[in-house]
Amino acid sequence: MAIEGELTVRLDWDGRRVRRVTVRSTRPFAAARVLVGRTVDEAAAMVPRLFSVCAHAQGAAAAGAVEAAAGRVRAPGTHAAREAAVLLETVQEYLRRILLDWPQAMGHDAPAEPVARARRLIAPVLARLASFAQRTDGSAPDAPDAVPGEVASELALLAARNVYGSSPEAWLAAGAGDALAGWIERAPTLPARLLNELRATARTLGRSNVPLMPSPRRDALLAAVVPAMRADSGFERTPTWEGVPVETGALARTSAHPLVAAFRARDGNTVPARMVARLTELAMLVGGLSGAGAQGEDARWVDAVALAPGEGLAAVQTARGLLLHRASVADAHVTGYQIVAPTEWNFHPGGPLVRGLEGAGAPDEAVLVRHALLAVQALDPCVRCQVEVASA
Repeated sequence: MAIEGELTVRLDWDGRRVRRVTVRSTRPFAAARVLVGRTVDEAAAMVPRLFSVCAHAQGAAAAGAVEAAAGRVRAPGTHAAREAAVLLETVQEYLRRILLDWPQAMGHDAPAEPVARARRLIAPVLARLASFAQRTDGSAPDAPDAVPGEVASELALLAARNVYGSSPEAWLAAGAGDALAGWIERAPTLPARLLNELRATARTLGRSNVPLMPSPRRDALLAAVVPAMRADSGFERTPTWEGVPVETGALARTSAHPLVAAFRARDGNTVPARMVARLTELAMLVGGLSGAGAQGEDARWVDAVALAPGEGLAAVQTARGLLLHRASVADAHVTGYQIVAPTEWNFHPGGPLVRGLEGAGAPDEAVLVRHALLAVQALDPCVRCQVEVASA
């Protein structure tokens, strides 16, 4: 069984500009109904099967939340497996978005083989990690090496050939400003050509003044988000940070990186800036895969904390942004459950997709739809999304 649904973005258009943007969701938010009454172990095992997108991130969040709520001690090896699985899943998602979905959204042929090759490399590693990541009993029998060196090397080579035209490390080290502009203009790779086209034809597309999500450290989540999760039964549908909609994802996480900061300083939080952020974070992740699953300060993508006896929160960064699971447990059974997905942050009624498309101009309806789909793709919902245009 999978929990799916879809989004519909409605654009009220006067023939020149978008007057109003409405997002309608049919996502069922059925996790509470499905998980309540299950044992802690059953819930942790079930969640990855409920979601076809970011299943490993969802599984890591579920295991962490119920584990914390039940007061169980998380084994270091189990955490390392969760962290590595989430990072590897993010790399896989980024390669698919950059090499398949982005070109298709801009009307270009997309090379399927590099993405298929990445999936063949990653799938067996994720399958091996999952058997450790889903444990909630505190055991850590011979925790695996996170990502085999040969897999990390092959993924770095794949990214160099198909995304950057150089090693990911060299691309990151080239610097910001003129260096990035030169890469966009001269690099032979498809992503560079797509950015060049975007810069020429839709430079400010999707520009939003919605704040970027602050770093979701434990103390920040406890102060800015957890009270609202507890008090507002509809929080998971329209989440806010200290009462304000925010943007989550690669742009929020990499906003301080020189490559991304230079792009944002010139044009703001736009579709091209989000693409640059995705490219930047992919390069950082691929370059660090050999150390994926490390403990300490580097283990920042997966976290879980007991909020109170019988209540646990997990925070997991995914390709799409911050994922939160909050579980209530009594007698080793789930009594309440909340999931706040990245889609609900970015497609909030006052969020970056809506604010970025309001007022957008287009010469005709076909261009409007194409641009809207690009804006959607840059914010990457975890379900299918369609765009409707109505004359205002």
